Amino acid sequence: MQVKNFLFHRVSEEKDKLWPPMQPDLFDKIIRFLCKEYNVVCLEDFLTESTRYKSSKQIATVLFDDGYKDNIEYAAPILKKYNCAASFYVVTDCIDRNIPTWTFLTDHALQKTNVSGLELSFSYVPEELKRIQLKENSSQNLFVSKIKPWMKTLSNAKRLEVLQSILNQCSDVPLPENKMMSWNDIRELNEYGFYIGSHSHTHPMLGRLEDEAEINDELEISSNRIRQELGKAPVTISYPIGSFDDRVMKLSQKNGYKYGLAVEQRFYSSERDSLFAIPRVELYQEPLWKVRMRISGMYTRLKQLWH
Repeated sequence: MQVKNFLFHRVSEEKDKLWPPMQPDLFDKIIRFLCKEYNVVCLEDFLTESTRYKSSKQIATVLFDDGYKDNIEYAAPILKKYNCAASFYVVTDCIDRNIPTWTFLTDHALQKTNVSGLELSFSYVPEELKRIQLKENSSQNLFVSKIKPWMKTLSNAKRLEVLQSILNQCSDVPLPENKMMSWNDIRELNEYGFYIGSHSHTHPMLGRLEDEAEINDELEISSNRIRQELGKAPVTISYPIGSFDDRVMKLSQKNGYKYGLAVEQRFYSSERDSLFAIPRVELYQEPLWKVRMRISGMYTRLKQLWH
């Protein structure tokens, strides 16, 4: 059986050049369309008892990563409006400290700073990224377009080292406040009937962690924090940035998770895909026609033909 799993992150009226959140009016149109054309269910309910879901309509799910405050401010009211099921996977340390993920912090610092340039003098930094003049628009655009993808290739320790260097040099930019949901917000979502799962404890790329003990801590601590706050442990781990390997899948199962979520821009097949490598299609802030192509699968098929 095929299931179309659709991934969202932020839904907000906020403007962000580096990582635009989905505007609420677009999100409303998407959810209205999905609820009309598909049988939208809770992914965890479907995976637990798929035989219950017999319908002439195709199955779809709505999933959120990270735990941003706008999820309850903008997304949840629209989901409730259409009685649409959804699952939210939260980064527990970000919730505890009310500080966004390293990906958000990097974008935030680079967009808001007034410093004239940055220096990343570590030996592993490529020459083109070691010194950047931020006051020159072309150089700044080059830097911000390359820095985060490059940071994703690093070990967790090196990535945190680079992030701290950027934050230290952009000291004129305070850490963003009230960007993440609180545990009270998450309890409200849970009590309404939305599912709450794990997105790790600190949002590292699990598949690139060298120490299995660190992978285990990310999985175990996050599960325990959710159980402490909600009274039940999560059965789903959404791998940050879709990064996982055999070690991550094995340790996820060891820590009581039943399902692992990837990001592969294709639809889930119960006959083909592992329950610890369930693909999701991410939807973005872009023209509705393009979103509809992603939902249908046509965008991926055309992209494959072009390549």
